[in-house]
Amino acid sequence: MEFLRDIGTSLLASALFLVLVWAFSKTARRLIRGLAAHLLHLDVEEVFANSRDAAHDIKRELGRAREVSVLTGRGSELQRELFEDLFLRCRARRSRCRILLPKLDVRAGEPDWITDREEEIQVFDSAFGAGLLRRQIAATYDYLAPLTVEGHLEARGYGVPHVGRIIATERVVYLTPYSADRHGRDSPVIKYRRGETYDVLLRLIEKLWVGGPT
Repeated sequence: MEFLRDIGTSLLASALFLVLVWAFSKTARRLIRGLAAHLLHLDVEEVFANSRDAAHDIKRELGRAREVSVLTGRGSELQRELFEDLFLRCRARRSRCRILLPKLDVRAGEPDWITDREEEIQVFDSAFGAGLLRRQIAATYDYLAPLTVEGHLEARGYGVPHVGRIIATERVVYLTPYSADRHGRDSPVIKYRRGETYDVLLRLIEKLWVGGPT
């Protein structure tokens, strides 16, 4: 009986320890999720609460990448420290980065996906609704224009709904699914290792890149 009581006490202590670790250690939570994904043969490597939480990990992956592809909305993150080192390497022709942004000019009869996304954002952010999103995207194009190096740092437009952000390297891909009720920066960021999801997202980028205006 005493032996069983000791085992029960030990199990309770272990469970309490795991709860405390889970509550206070972000690193431990990531390790547990990674282990679960490995055991279940999933290609999810990590899940971050939002873009701010993912920034350090993204910067680390970009720091060792030679081939990067980005599909994004307004693209404000491209103007920050997150991409600074990568752009320097691209301008030195030591890395390559392809960037897909929403196309600004829409032909008559075509859906205007920038307006579509701005109408969603306007519901929860009153600063939008009068063309602000289009101006922000145009500012990103303007920012990238003098940095462009053919074959190493290029931007093209895409004309599909704004449903997420993708940042892909040779090793991993980060997917930020956009919601209709929040900014993309406040949405979860899912990090995938190479696998089926990685292949599908890279194929999407390849198709949009070939069809996108320069």
